[in-house]
Amino acid sequence: METRFARIVSYLFHPLWIPFFNLLLLLNLDVFLQHQVPLHFKLILTGTVFLTTIVIPLALTGFLYRLKLIGSLFLATKEERVYPVLSVTVFYYVTYYLLHGTHVSAIFGYYMLGATLLAIMTLIINFYYKISLHMIALGSFTGFFLGLSLNFGINFTTEVITGIVVAGITGVARLKAASHGPSELYTGFAMGVITMTVLMLIL
Repeated sequence: METRFARIVSYLFHPLWIPFFNLLLLLNLDVFLQHQVPLHFKLILTGTVFLTTIVIPLALTGFLYRLKLIGSLFLATKEERVYPVLSVTVFYYVTYYLLHGTHVSAIFGYYMLGATLLAIMTLIINFYYKISLHMIALGSFTGFFLGLSLNFGINFTTEVITGIVVAGITGVARLKAASHGPSELYTGFAMGVITMTVLMLIL
């Protein structure tokens, strides 16, 4: 039962889903959009992000799996992580580049820039330490709203608390799955929170 719980949570909050979840949340925050964004633009925006942050990285990961360069979607070893994380780095930056000149999606574009930076940091750290990708992603989600709250004085308490709670649940799941030790989880979450908070503060 615990193993099933750990697997379900790990899938639901897989790092590849977090940017897309973040975008969906932003598109429903009146404080940024103020009902001025037409539906067709929202569909184009979500479709683009879904393609570049989920579909293409998953397809490349599946290709690597078929070549037997990785053993699973969860990238259990440090060696398995190099090519998938590198592809994520590239397509996160592509997403940032595509959104950078669009006024409505500028905030999310900065989030993708932060996600790109975190992916680069992960690639470097991965040679020495198996940091948790799940916790980096959830930390970036939490740090994004924390940084915006501190910078613009907007109340994002619900979003920050949600990020912390989900990170806690996911951390327990990763421990139950024996995928990480506590220090790898704490380090990943702290890295995500600090990096994204600082980036949002210097906007």
